[in-house]
Amino acid sequence: MEKNRKNLRANTNLRKRGKLAGDFTPFGSTAGMTDGNSYNHTWKFPFLPCLISAIFGFVLLTGISTLSDHRLPAPILLKDTSSHPGAFIGERAYKHLERLTSIGPRVAGSYENEIRTVDLLMREIGFIKQFANSAHKITMDIQRPSGVMTPMADGIDHNTIYHALANVVVKIEDKNSSNINAESLLVNAHFDSVFGSPGASDNGVSVAVALEVLEVLSRRSEPTRHPVIFLFNGAEEKGMLGAHGFITQHSWAKQVGAFVNLDACGAGGREIVFQAGPGNSWLIKAYAAAAPYPFANIVAQEIFEAKLVPSDTDFKIFRDFGKIPGLDLAYFKNGYVYHTKYDDIQHVSLSSVQRAGDNLLALVSKLADSDWPSMRDSGEIVIFFDYLGLFMITFSNLSWHLLNITLITLAFYQSIAWVTLQDADSPSGRIGTVCKQVVFSCLTGVFQMLGAFFAAWLIVGVMTLAGFTMSWYSRPYVLVGLYGMPSLAVALFVFLQVSAAQERALKSSFLMERVQFEGAKLNLTLIVLLTYMYGIRANVLLLLWLSSAIFGRWFLDKVYRRKTIDGGWLLLHFFSFAVPILQTLYLSDSVIALLVPISGRNGIHSNPDLLVAMVTVAFGLLIAAFFFPLASLVRHARRILFLLMAGHLLVVLAVIFTPLGFPYSTGIVEAKPQRVQILHVERTFYESNGLVRRRESGYWLFGWDHHIKPELLAPLEPREGVKLVDESHCHTLPYCGLPYYFPYLKRIRSSYWAPAPQPLIYHPTRIELIDQKLTGVDKRSLTFTLTGPDHMTLMIWPISGVKLVGWSASKELPHADSFYTERPLYFVTYFYGVQPDTPYELTVTLEVPPSLSGKKVLEIAVTSHILHGHESIANEFANTLKKFPSWMYAHGWTATYSHWSF
Repeated sequence: MEKNRKNLRANTNLRKRGKLAGDFTPFGSTAGMTDGNSYNHTWKFPFLPCLISAIFGFVLLTGISTLSDHRLPAPILLKDTSSHPGAFIGERAYKHLERLTSIGPRVAGSYENEIRTVDLLMREIGFIKQFANSAHKITMDIQRPSGVMTPMADGIDHNTIYHALANVVVKIEDKNSSNINAESLLVNAHFDSVFGSPGASDNGVSVAVALEVLEVLSRRSEPTRHPVIFLFNGAEEKGMLGAHGFITQHSWAKQVGAFVNLDACGAGGREIVFQAGPGNSWLIKAYAAAAPYPFANIVAQEIFEAKLVPSDTDFKIFRDFGKIPGLDLAYFKNGYVYHTKYDDIQHVSLSSVQRAGDNLLALVSKLADSDWPSMRDSGEIVIFFDYLGLFMITFSNLSWHLLNITLITLAFYQSIAWVTLQDADSPSGRIGTVCKQVVFSCLTGVFQMLGAFFAAWLIVGVMTLAGFTMSWYSRPYVLVGLYGMPSLAVALFVFLQVSAAQERALKSSFLMERVQFEGAKLNLTLIVLLTYMYGIRANVLLLLWLSSAIFGRWFLDKVYRRKTIDGGWLLLHFFSFAVPILQTLYLSDSVIALLVPISGRNGIHSNPDLLVAMVTVAFGLLIAAFFFPLASLVRHARRILFLLMAGHLLVVLAVIFTPLGFPYSTGIVEAKPQRVQILHVERTFYESNGLVRRRESGYWLFGWDHHIKPELLAPLEPREGVKLVDESHCHTLPYCGLPYYFPYLKRIRSSYWAPAPQPLIYHPTRIELIDQKLTGVDKRSLTFTLTGPDHMTLMIWPISGVKLVGWSASKELPHADSFYTERPLYFVTYFYGVQPDTPYELTVTLEVPPSLSGKKVLEIAVTSHILHGHESIANEFANTLKKFPSWMYAHGWTATYSHWSF
């Protein structure tokens, strides 16, 4: 009897201890474990209402996310100017864009770029200056810099010599200020475009927006505290030369204390802050405080830093050569038209211009009128992201560390506390069972992830073998059915198999849901810990999910402490994750919108299906992770498997048997073309005495995506068939004997050559040795003159054993190409905006061993690219390009390659 009384008192104490723990330990609630609670039931929710509710909720949140992504302001028209004093007038900026794009393609070095565009900008700026408020001093300058740009430690990947390129620079400042060295804010936008493109988005719209911001500032009665310099540079597409010429040579460059760079890799939509720094804290905070329509995310910055975007902007030049902190803003939606003839004004909406202008005007006003920190730590990092474009969230690097540590600690504590507190009201021995099942659920989550990614990888392999890669290119939503559904089906299958065993052990579907939830939370916690250890600051999205998992479940436990789980519980569970779900959908839309068009210009060295499939699966698993446990509470949950696989099968059949699977689309507005570049090339090989040894002509084709194949050259009607360029030639000839524009040798794997009639060359390229002399016992200087069109490349290749020790272009030696390790090769581009009066003269100093005295010591290949004027495309070649299908963007120009030995 006494023993029974002691047991009773012990049980009572346990209950009291459990109640107190539930009341005062917010992360260790015992909800659902007292007598008569829901854990003692195996009742489940009906399948159909749950399915309908889940679909409705998902569609609702997707709709909100989509609306947030496409939300643009109403444009302000010229007729409404008087009612919007001091505002950015979108229609006035649009007029600037119309006048700029009417010039047509503006290739650096062309008459359209160097003369017509410069004249247009000077007229527009002159008009602005004429009507400016008298409180401002506006100074204009046309800069024609010449110089050399060689790579820095983590900088440009090739060497460039440039001459007399065009920059239009204007500074607006306080007329009465006596501080001639006041720190200035630089706003940069390039006005040149690539061959064949009107360049409306890249980068005419930025020029137009900057001009309108200049006009609004000039009409204000109060000048800004900091001068604002607007740089309209004319040679970004040639390797960011305009920015380099300004920041290294212009007298105003030393005054620049911060910059805002404007660019594009897409057309229309919203512009995003995708790079910030170094020392970006105060700049991001200024953007967060000023921008009425914020769109910025550190995820975008880390994607760019990971080189997933195959391009660079002037941001790199100002950061690396100027050591200046800044922000990089760019359009990226509809990247299909980037660097094509479709980048016209039709793809830039007036609302997009208004939005960019409102943001830039607010940002420039904020920065130009605020105090700048005197100490700017280049290593300082701020974490930043916008939420649905409504507001910005920023916090310091220290806060990021503290947030990671706090959430990781809370997550582990909550799980451990919940498992430990099972002994308060549970039968003897359950604590061991629950603990084991939580670990089991955690391991199940790992196998779910592995299974989902493996399923996606397997389907990528099948689609690749079947020849249906990039079937999602024109219609990214196909990714959901093609890769998302089967991956989630595999993850759910693994989950349900384990759930059957867990239900037998736990004998309660409600307890099983909680156990599985804790397993999912522990998995996420471990992933957060891993990303934190590797310094991946883009894990802020994971932190949102982890916060919801911790505090959402705590709230549910509080509300349902003594209640039976019902439909209200499901609703609260869903909405406890609404914040991270919305942000994940919002972010995934942007990431897919960025990566899908890029896959059309990323070459054949990687399978684009693999990257987009893995990204799709990652976002899908993130959204589904905390909803898998709910399947334990739903009757006939296996039906979801059949629905997912049926959806996948329908999409696969549609891809194979209908036009849905064709990657490309045509049309002026909705063009999503395949990119094919074809150069009409003349190759000449000279003997050491200067006589021609061999001359040949051909079409050099290289594709930009995974579908490059020789059949694409069929419209050119090649005479002797098409051959894949032999990669082994790259070891015997500089860059395989082909006229590369930039040093991207990996493109050789997608290169084809077909013999063709000789192109008409009106401006031949020639390098001539005019002097050579000994400058030491083993040193020899060779002086050359170079003549040709405004876009040329020198490939300087000393013979094995000979070393390049100096050149006249700069004090720094050029950087050797990393591909040529045993025999260094120097890839040097040469560009001029205005043709020099005399040939360019270059002296190279070589260290030559005595054994090579009197022998060949140097090979030089000279290429030229005729990118504008009547010479760029002969009429016959131009007419042939028109024969390509409408869903292809086939473009090209005339080029030459000459190989010399000295």
